[in-house]
Amino acid sequence: MTGSVVSTGRASWTWQRIALVALAIVGGALLAVIIGTYWLGPGDNFAYWLAGQRLITGHAVYVIGEAAFAPYAYHYPPPLAQVLAPLTLVVPSVAYLFVYRALELLTTWELAGRRMLSMLALIAFLPVAIELRFDNVHLFMALGIVLGLGRWPWLFAVAAAVKLSPGLGIVYLALRRRWRDAIIATLVGAGIAAVSIVIAPDLWRAWLDSIQGRTDITGNSLLPIPYLARAGIGLALAVVGGLIGRRRGELLLVAGVTVANPNLAMNGLAVLAAAVPIWFAGPAGVAAHRSSTTDRYPG
Repeated sequence: MTGSVVSTGRASWTWQRIALVALAIVGGALLAVIIGTYWLGPGDNFAYWLAGQRLITGHAVYVIGEAAFAPYAYHYPPPLAQVLAPLTLVVPSVAYLFVYRALELLTTWELAGRRMLSMLALIAFLPVAIELRFDNVHLFMALGIVLGLGRWPWLFAVAAAVKLSPGLGIVYLALRRRWRDAIIATLVGAGIAAVSIVIAPDLWRAWLDSIQGRTDITGNSLLPIPYLARAGIGLALAVVGGLIGRRRGELLLVAGVTVANPNLAMNGLAVLAAAVPIWFAGPAGVAAHRSSTTDRYPG
């Protein structure tokens, strides 16, 4: 009896390993194509650097009309451009792109439990591969959710200053009665906004003008649902997640942040990569392991 159980366990482990290796081969091939082709030029990340450069040189950061949908147009709130503005004076765009992509890979590695084979398997998840191809911020958002649920709740506020929807993490923390964490995240978010507005109130007015009237459009979303409706759905998911808690609640938060993401194109689904460390953290979820940044799992 014991021998059959051990044999079954080994067989199961072998098939899991084979599946992991197969996915890693696919992910490795996708990464090779991305690095060898798309990473020869800039991606969405170049829009952030250009916004900082325009700001520091006195040019308009936000535009309206058809120009708002031109390549490298900047749609995010002002703080990101303000942080990057002085860096553009000393950091060449090529160096910026190199560091950005290195951080993307490190983030993917972290989400995959700091195991190379698991990282390549994660890239086989098509939204992650497409995200690496476009160089947006969704993988950083995914890691921010995991770390925000763990030991650094203020990351919800930092991420919300870029993409808004991670702010739902603060709602989740409050519903879990993690009052100290919710207050810290709220104060950090308020501080970022206050400093940014004091430094450049006109920039905030320009941003609000640029996004005016977009709440009822679907944009490049995979779902033909206006953004305002998706934001409401995302909030509902975060609320239910906060009431449930544990792993199921954290996964609902990830879903809520993803649905409420202003950009819900295919690469926007890369936020779902946060579900990987949350799942392997066990039924109690990431919040039960706050002594470490993320949980490691067998790869």
